[in-house]
Amino acid sequence: MTAFVLWATLCALGAALFVALPLWRARADQSAPQVLLGAGAGVVVLVTAAALYLNWGHGSWRAANETGGEGIARLLAATDAKPDDVQAWLELGRGYMRIQQWPLARRSFQHADRLSQGRNADALGGLAETAVFENGGELTEPAIQMFERALQLDPKLPAALFYTGVAALSAGHLEVARARFVALRDMGPPPQVVAALDKQIAAIDADLARARPDPATVIHLHLSLSPAFATQVPAGATLFAFARSGEGSPPLAAKRLSASLPQDVDLSAADSMIAGRGLKPGQHVTVMARLSAGASPIAQSGDLQGSVTAVAGSKSPYQLVIDRRSP
Repeated sequence: MTAFVLWATLCALGAALFVALPLWRARADQSAPQVLLGAGAGVVVLVTAAALYLNWGHGSWRAANETGGEGIARLLAATDAKPDDVQAWLELGRGYMRIQQWPLARRSFQHADRLSQGRNADALGGLAETAVFENGGELTEPAIQMFERALQLDPKLPAALFYTGVAALSAGHLEVARARFVALRDMGPPPQVVAALDKQIAAIDADLARARPDPATVIHLHLSLSPAFATQVPAGATLFAFARSGEGSPPLAAKRLSASLPQDVDLSAADSMIAGRGLKPGQHVTVMARLSAGASPIAQSGDLQGSVTAVAGSKSPYQLVIDRRSP
């Protein structure tokens, strides 16, 4: 049983990394909130996976301890007595999963799936879970597709909701991920699961809000680079765009972007760096764009930059040209 706990922990960690690493990876367009979303995703996978197994898994810890040779023999006898009983094959598959016999579990779930002619959600879900374990905790595309098929048959299958939510989050399909996590939360899981899901849903909501700028505070920008600096952009440069109310004041809104130019960018109150301190409708600000040789938003001597004055909420785009160097 200890080996199973360790294996389950490693699989959960693998799933956490599967979700978090793509979001942590140093993409040029990544912002600090997105990094936090990646961290939150990793945490929710670990916490929720453990809690889901304990409360909605195939049997309790005690049952797992009891599913040894005698338990499997009893389950095998049930399938021998009733070879066409889908439930008997499902129980056998779950029994094999509890003792880490993934190939045997897969065969049992495959048998249940054939008997049900592909219309049993538990059989499909079991096959998908087994595929995850057989691949060292990696959520593969075939497993995701099986979970999706299982959800079509049973929209409230916990494991399918959880894993497809994780997959959607990793792929950046935030609306789908949110819907799956909300459905899972609304099924009444234990408090620790609800808390973990609520945190992830809140993180998704924040990211969705950032993706939908507030029209009353938005500043539309067209960023471009002066031809005089066309060959002077350092390799691996990062582009920062930010708005501030005065020289030296903290940014009211900021974004980290890819260094490709020209490009169109929107800044709004949703891009605030400090809670409660963001752009206000009609506010006059200075907007700056900076090409930094490093990853730091703090200005360095020699950075390429440009600025323009703007009014929050204006419908017309502002032309911001990067045309000088930082002293």
